Parts: sequence; C-alpha cells; structure tokens
Amino acid sequence: MQLVFYSTLLILVILVTTRVLPARELFSTVDWRLLLLLGSFMLLAEGLKSAGFVDWFAEAMSRWARGPEGLYLLVLTSSFVLAMFVTNDAALFAVVPFTIALAQRAQLHLRRLVIYEIMAVNLGSALTPWGNPQNLFIYHHYRLSPLLFFRESLPFAGVSFAVLSLLVLGNLIFTARRTLAPSLGEVGEPRVSWGRSGILLGMFVLFVLSVLRLVPVLIPAVGLVLYMGTMARDGFKRLDWFLLGTFFLLFPTMNGLGGLLARAFGGEINNPLSVYGIGIGISQLISNVPGVMLLSHATEDWRSLFYGVNLGGLGTVVASFANLIGLSLYLNGVKGDDWKAFLGESFGWNALVLAVLGGIFMLFVG
Repeated sequence: MQLVFYSTLLILVILVTTRVLPARELFSTVDWRLLLLLGSFMLLAEGLKSAGFVDWFAEAMSRWARGPEGLYLLVLTSSFVLAMFVTNDAALFAVVPFTIALAQRAQLHLRRLVIYEIMAVNLGSALTPWGNPQNLFIYHHYRLSPLLFFRESLPFAGVSFAVLSLLVLGNLIFTARRTLAPSLGEVGEPRVSWGRSGILLGMFVLFVLSVLRLVPVLIPAVGLVLYMGTMARDGFKRLDWFLLGTFFLLFPTMNGLGGLLARAFGGEINNPLSVYGIGIGISQLISNVPGVMLLSHATEDWRSLFYGVNLGGLGTVVASFANLIGLSLYLNGVKGDDWKAFLGESFGWNALVLAVLGGIFMLFVG
C-alpha cells in the first residue's frame, strides 16, 4: 500500500507543477466528511477484530458446514456476508487466516478457496453503502437515498452470490472431491470480548445512521476515537495509515485527472454501457476506488458506475485493494506456495466470473 500512496503523491505533484490542478484547490477538493467516515469504519473494523468478534463470526458461519459442499459454501457465505457489514478488507483479515488454520484440520483446496473468498468479499461488500470505499464514495458523492441505492445493490448482490455458489458447487462436482477430517473443533475457539464487541457494534449502528445522514458523523467519530484511545490503543497502530492517506490524496489527484478525462471524451459520458464498460476497464488498471473517483468527474450516471466499479473489482490483482490484501495474507500464511501460481489461478477464476456477471449485468445497465 505504500507504493500506491507514493505513486499517487507523485501524480499529484506532477498535476500541481504543470498547473493542471491549481495548488489552492488541493484541500478544497477533499470531502472531509467522507474521509472521516472511511477512517472511522477502518478503525471500527480494527476494534471488532481485536475484540475477537470478526473471527467468531467467520468461524460460527463455517461451523454450520456438513460435508465438502457445505463447508465451501459456508466459508463463501461467511466472506460474502461479513463484507457487507465490516468492509471487504476487514472481512479478509478474518476469513483468510481462519481458512488457512482450517486447512490444517480439513483437506481443502486452500489456494482456490482463498481465491473464492477474495471474490466473495469484493462482490458481497457491494450490498451496503459502507461495505467498500467505492460504494461509500458513490453514496456520498451523488447524495443517494437508501431506497435508490439498495434498489440497485440488492439485485447485484443476489445475482453475484448465485453465480459464485454455482461456481463452487460446479467445481466440487466436476473435480476431485476432497474428504474432510472427522472434526473441525481442533482449530480452536476464538476468544471474544462481548462487552467490547457490544459497544463497538452500537457505534457501528451509529455510523450506519451517519451514512444515511440521520446522525451527525462527528458524534460517533469522537466517541470511537475516545473509546479506542482508552480501551484499544493498538487499533491505531494497526490502522492502515498509508491506505487512509492514499484516499486523502486521491481527492485532489482524481479531481485533476477527472478534468482531463472529461475533456478527452469531449464532455460528460452519458451512455450507460460506456460508463459501465469504462468502469470495469479502468478498475483493472488503477483499482476500482481511484476509478470511481476519476469517473465521477465525467458522468452523472451513478447507477452504471456502481455496476462497473463494483464488478470491476474482479479481474487483475490491482483491480481492488482487497485483491492485494488477500494475496498478501495468503502468501504470508502459506509460505511454500508460489505467488505466480496463485496469481495465474486467481486471474483465471476472476476472468470467468467477470465474464459471466459482466454479461448478466450488461442487461441490467442497458
């Protein structure tokens, strides 16, 4: 993430020195409310992880499994559902280490299952405005109502989950099935501080109300900082400050590049399929979060943009920040695997799901 931060900083310096972006507009382009919401959700996720709640939730979902099909589907479901509430990045920090530990007790196709999990968090997080940064930006930038947003996100999440589930079942049916070990209990119960979890979940509800503009964001934000500062200071240390700093830099950077993009297209991009296709394509190159911030300067068609950048998280390893996080977690947990083999298999499965869902959602957008 440091490389992304410094790359964005370099682009911003070039835009300012070439006067594409006036220096006086550097801070005026920053959406401070959105940045505060994003940082708060990141800190909240760290708090829930340190309290053991995220690990408990992931394991509870997975323990309902019966047989290989049930295990794979429930690990997939836990990833998909968890991402809706604690963001796609935070969900990966829970499910990937747990899956690696689970593979020590059950015979799993570990690499493939982790790839499925990364796809699941990318797609599942699309359901809620706070599930991923691009949704938070779209919801806030275009000033959407909950009804408008969920009218698009519900079918997106439903169709995506159906396709992923069929993929997993098909993989189990048409490839060699694996046999589970007799018991999964040896993995160990996560320790959960229910008191801390309850407080943080209450704050989570307040932040959701803040996203919906029902509660001023400063109220839960101040409460969260005070709580974490007294009860869980290590959460500030684990917070990805480079990621948060990258989002800060993206506001003026994408504002400058957005003007260039709009001029390149001769004005606004109004065709829904064009917005959709460009959203998917640009995500493969610069990730879907910078992509949505860039394209927001060239189109008012938030609906097509939503489908494009959320689906655009599939594909290359840089298409979503979650892809990079998942890769890092897997390689750190499985020392003997080859990163090239992981990237090759990951791109194959991502390309397959992207092609299937891309065709389906083209009908929604068109």
